[in-house]
Amino acid sequence: MRRFSFLMLFFSLIVTAALLYTTFNTVKAFRGLSEATGDYIELASAADALMDASDYLTEEVQRYTVISDRTHLDNYFREAETDRRRERALAIMFRNAPDSPALGQLQAAMKESMELMSREYYAMRLMLDAAGDTDIPAALQDVQLTEEDLALDAEAKVDKARMMMHDTEYYAQKSRIRENMQECVDTLTGSTQKVRDEMQAWTDRSLKWMIILLVVQSICIFKILWLFSHLGVVPLLKAVGHIRKDEKLPVTGAQEFRYLAETYNRMYHTYKKNIESLSFKASHDELTGVYNRAGYELIRANVDIATTALLILDVNFFKEINDTSGHETGDEALKKISRVLTENFRSDDYICRIGGDEFAVFMVHLKDHPEELIRRKVDQVNAALADTADGSPAVSMSVGAAVGDESITDSQELFHRADAALYHVKENGRQGCCIYGDEISGS
Repeated sequence: MRRFSFLMLFFSLIVTAALLYTTFNTVKAFRGLSEATGDYIELASAADALMDASDYLTEEVQRYTVISDRTHLDNYFREAETDRRRERALAIMFRNAPDSPALGQLQAAMKESMELMSREYYAMRLMLDAAGDTDIPAALQDVQLTEEDLALDAEAKVDKARMMMHDTEYYAQKSRIRENMQECVDTLTGSTQKVRDEMQAWTDRSLKWMIILLVVQSICIFKILWLFSHLGVVPLLKAVGHIRKDEKLPVTGAQEFRYLAETYNRMYHTYKKNIESLSFKASHDELTGVYNRAGYELIRANVDIATTALLILDVNFFKEINDTSGHETGDEALKKISRVLTENFRSDDYICRIGGDEFAVFMVHLKDHPEELIRRKVDQVNAALADTADGSPAVSMSVGAAVGDESITDSQELFHRADAALYHVKENGRQGCCIYGDEISGS
């Protein structure tokens, strides 16, 4: 199990490292996707702004030549010189796609657009001259009309300006510029969209790998937990039940646990053999049939202290029975006491006569908090001993008890506690039960 656990742990660490690497790539891909999406949105907005600004200039110059409203002239130069949406859009395009070959084509289209603006400047200068408007924008001050056009009257100048902004040549040139700009913009946005699609695909792949690795890691963790439970925890829990029942352990589970079970079984066999090796005469009291002092000592040395309670029982005023009724009656009383103890305690418990009128009971394999059970057993014993229907004299017992726990490592300490509890009962009227820790904490 240990080797397999190390192998699964090593594999889990590899999967975890791969998961961390994939997570890092996923975050990186997601950031790339976010940046590409942002560039695409910004580039698309810039492309729209470029086209809108170009169309706006055309509309304003055409309106000016048609209705001769100076407001449209001012709008034209505010866009061209102040708002400069075309220039800002171009700057964004160059920043987001500096290496795109489409930008060279876009610059050529813009150059042709500037040439078209010269035609628009000339038309607007004709309109100003026809209107006799001397407030000439700075961009138009260097525009010189030909002598032929200067000789035209105002109406002819307006007609020529309108013709320049609405003739076939103007629209053809405007259409070429727009088509070239649109083609360049489509190329730029298309390349950005391609990058965005690649980032999206990369993100999707990374997420798929993350899911796969998470599933694999979950399977590894589940497998480790299952093996640990099946080969370690479950056999251990079963072993506890067998130990409490004073049985051999089944040799199952992981190799380490099988070794432990085999070792315990050898010890268990030795313990049982030692118990059985005592002859009945050597380990049992001849008068009462319960364990004698030698049996008591062997039992005391081998019980599990943490799950055992020791009761020391003393017959009250037993000397008076011997003195008044004779030793034969006293022996019958001892036999009755042994019989009553055997009837009221479990077959797994050990009943011992450790002195003339002193008995001990080992209650083994107890669960937590057996104090109430102990008191009930003592009450049943004293009630049975008080019954004189069989012709025997009524007797009672003083009982001191001590319950074992993890803090007690020596069975002698368990005896001292029970003896201290018995002393407390004798000092306080006899015929009762005191459990160490109730009224006393030492002696």
